[in-house]
Amino acid sequence: MFFEEDEYEYKMVAPDIDRLMKFFDHGYMNATASTPALLAAIKPLFELLKELKPHKKNDEAKTIWIRIPRGSIDDYDSFEDMKDWGIVETYEEYLKEWEYNYPEEYCWYELIVFQVYNKKDKKLRYYGMSLGNNFIISASLEETCDVREVAYREEAAVKLCDLIHPAVEESMRLLKEGKYNNFVEKFLPYEFRTGVIKRSDLWESDCEYKKCDYDGLSDEMVKRFIHLIKSGANNPDIIGRIIEFTANDFFKACKLGYEAIGKECDGYSLSDLYMHYSDGRDEGLTGNGHGLNAGSGIDFEDSKAWDEWFFNRKQHGGHPWEVVPGGNSTHMSLGVRSDRSSLEFDLRLGKISQEEFNEQIKKAGYYFVVDGIHRAFESINFYLTLYDAGLPVIIDDAEELVASFEGSDYVGIVPHNVFPRYCASLFPKEYGVIFDFMHVYKSEDAWFDKVKWLPEDPAEMQT
Repeated sequence: MFFEEDEYEYKMVAPDIDRLMKFFDHGYMNATASTPALLAAIKPLFELLKELKPHKKNDEAKTIWIRIPRGSIDDYDSFEDMKDWGIVETYEEYLKEWEYNYPEEYCWYELIVFQVYNKKDKKLRYYGMSLGNNFIISASLEETCDVREVAYREEAAVKLCDLIHPAVEESMRLLKEGKYNNFVEKFLPYEFRTGVIKRSDLWESDCEYKKCDYDGLSDEMVKRFIHLIKSGANNPDIIGRIIEFTANDFFKACKLGYEAIGKECDGYSLSDLYMHYSDGRDEGLTGNGHGLNAGSGIDFEDSKAWDEWFFNRKQHGGHPWEVVPGGNSTHMSLGVRSDRSSLEFDLRLGKISQEEFNEQIKKAGYYFVVDGIHRAFESINFYLTLYDAGLPVIIDDAEELVASFEGSDYVGIVPHNVFPRYCASLFPKEYGVIFDFMHVYKSEDAWFDKVKWLPEDPAEMQT
């Protein structure tokens, strides 16, 4: 796809901005050599934004929201073209397509610009621009290249810089007048915003949400789990220890968990069962694993062999505790922890004396830790089954799981351009630990009005 400026007269309307950004839909762009045309095109934007304070997390970047008018339907792809492309058949469908893609008078785009200088001579060595989550410019002044290799990309980028100039001027004018932040809070579309909603509000609007959160667990099992956690049973100080631990102790615990979640366990040895259902990157534990640290295995009944493997291995990248792999989703792990590790850590930090260490290490042992907050069915079954078997076991994120089963925690609402996973850092601590994330759609979600939208990071002028 090559840019031919003479074929089309671009204007400052959202359809044209979007057309130009399609030249950069390959996502992240490695730095190319700067050209005079690129530098000349972006300099006016740098000048407009020179009084804008850098982003609080990156002092080399500046970010601001801009508005672009949607224009008229005449600025959209023509009816004839869309009909030829098989997108629509009638003019009524064409109108609906236009209104769906550009429902509001203005479209919003986040503009981010970067300027990186050499520490020694303070000269500009790299600059870049992102618009609407598309990397438009990534240019280095420390390289040379054949301009023809990036001509199509360069001309589209130059045109974009020119077209958005008035919109950047408008945002900076509002900021200087003290109106920008209030304007953004009032009018920024929800698709770009972050928010929270009580899990119980989701349940009230649609019972399927609660069914999904219970993940196939019965009400009785959930109630029992909640009771155990609230009774204090999940305290590592009271659960006991296994002093002489072996690989088979680990494999037996895995088998109990596999049986609890309905896995077929007949016909397998303990180690083969573990290898059949686990991740398989066992860090040399069984002798049949794969990955970077596959090894010859250890004696499964020798506690000293386990100790040596557990404490003295030089492992990088294995997943021996991932007993229920996640595939494209998150996994569940059955970890093994040792008091020795925490005691040695406390000794190094000076929290305990050598004498205290020597005394406490005599009682040190191993215990199990279930971890799988996104795999409630597996993690709760593993935990309760090992607990009922009298094994020393705790479950991580217990309070968070209880809150999710009671509907008292929050679910995170993330912008549509953010993948709804691993987004906890987007939310302030006042909402507790948020581990579930989703997108929201005003026209579809009955609970939309119950979302509490978080304030946008305010833009500030340089002082």
